Amino acid sequence: MKLALSTIALGVGLACASLAASGQTITVTQQGSGNTAAAEQVNTTPEAVIYSSTTASITQIGNDNHVGGPGGTSAGIFQILSPNGGARALVTQTGTGNNAGITQDGRPGPNPPPVTAVITQQGNGNDAAITQTHAVSNDVSIDQNGSANLARLLQVDTGDASFHITQNGTGNTTTAEHLRSSHGGPQVNQTGEGNTVAIYADNLLGPGARITQDGSVNSANVLLIDTDIMLTLSQQGVGNVVNASESGAGFADISQSGNGNIANLTQANGFLKASIVQIGNINGATVNQSGPSEYVANVNQSGSGNWSNVYQH
Repeated sequence: MKLALSTIALGVGLACASLAASGQTITVTQQGSGNTAAAEQVNTTPEAVIYSSTTASITQIGNDNHVGGPGGTSAGIFQILSPNGGARALVTQTGTGNNAGITQDGRPGPNPPPVTAVITQQGNGNDAAITQTHAVSNDVSIDQNGSANLARLLQVDTGDASFHITQNGTGNTTTAEHLRSSHGGPQVNQTGEGNTVAIYADNLLGPGARITQDGSVNSANVLLIDTDIMLTLSQQGVGNVVNASESGAGFADISQSGNGNIANLTQANGFLKASIVQIGNINGATVNQSGPSEYVANVNQSGSGNWSNVYQH
């Protein structure tokens, strides 16, 4: 009880202190027992710049929720913005044993649009962390509904980037990085149990990846480097695996429906197009394309135990 009261006082104190800075607001609401919260905001927007906005909101309902601070495993809503302000962070948790994060730094330059991060968790034992540094026009969102889901997001220099992750079920995991960033961050939608997505993106020029998993123990590993690519990936079933590596430009579409299918895709240089469709069980497909020519590869597998290898360079 003392812990919950002290963290509420911390939020109120920060809110009162932020009144001296234009456009800063902190709101903390906690119900239940053992909740913790933390928030820190610094806005160094110069007087010559009109735009300034820093907002933080923490809402926790349930038992033993965290956002950061004492008892939390990650820092809770830490925002520092300069020179022109802009930002927003919102954490809402309902259930037991949830944890959150959100760290936004920001050196956005003149007249930037808002920087946004939103975490919403319902259920038990979910965990989420968002990190943004030199954000410009970012929109990061995590929505988890279920138990023991885990999501980690990181954007470093960013740009017009955005992340969207939705996890429904139990034990789903998404880890992502978007280092030097730029346009369009990946989007992930997971439904089921034990699905995993790992995304590493660097200098992403295009819309990035759209990943959907529906089932159990599906795995997707995506590497996007110096690329203007649109990658769509859909997995339905149990134990499907996708490994995709993209650089250059073009389009890629991978669809798996069944159990135990494996798809490996590598595209580098040039303007390349690839499509892999697997319907059935224990099918395997490998596509490897390297430009500068404009190669196109289409693989369609239906049934069980099919294997395809395509190499174009």
